[in-house]
Amino acid sequence: MIIAHISPRTAGKTTSVGWHAHALHEREYPVTAYEADYSRQLAEWDAQAGGFPFPVQQQASPLFYKNVPPTMAPGQIGIVDCGHAEDHRSIVQSVLRVADLAILNTAPTAADIDRIERLPMRELIDDVAVLRPDGTPPPTWVLFNRTVAGAAATKQYREYLEEDGWNVFSTTIPHRQKYARSVLEPVTARGSAYDELVTETVDRGLLPEMGVE
Repeated sequence: MIIAHISPRTAGKTTSVGWHAHALHEREYPVTAYEADYSRQLAEWDAQAGGFPFPVQQQASPLFYKNVPPTMAPGQIGIVDCGHAEDHRSIVQSVLRVADLAILNTAPTAADIDRIERLPMRELIDDVAVLRPDGTPPPTWVLFNRTVAGAAATKQYREYLEEDGWNVFSTTIPHRQKYARSVLEPVTARGSAYDELVTETVDRGLLPEMGVE
């Protein structure tokens, strides 16, 4: 299974990929993180942490869709840190060609929602449908990150995106130092918002329960 974290520009994707991968690993899923981003921020984080407890592979290539799936073992979960869609459309779409789930990272702000609409992200995702075996775009869910507790904007933008046809996770990622500064500290995902995200994806049938094919 391949889970792609995407966004038009900077939206906390690398942080989400690192924490999401740790949360899955701690639930005993077999995880590999893929860096489909020339920035190599995930690789730098992996190095600074002294090595994540799962592999991190470099795959910033428009040939991701050819290179990666044949190397994945049955039941393996690949978490992909995609580059900015505005600058690296070909790589993002290559990942989306084989993704089983796309997670669109965004903050609940006017500027971030505007970038989703101006690219537009929906068109970028829908365009890969003809290149996928089932002829449909990958299931896509919006993940709000850098949220502020009790802020009305989160509820307002959730309703706005849902009315526009987007799926939006109930789980939100708060704007906390433990996420922003996680490259400087060991990651323990259990009990975090990313652990809640794993639970929600299982409950929604987007991710198999551990040990269930």
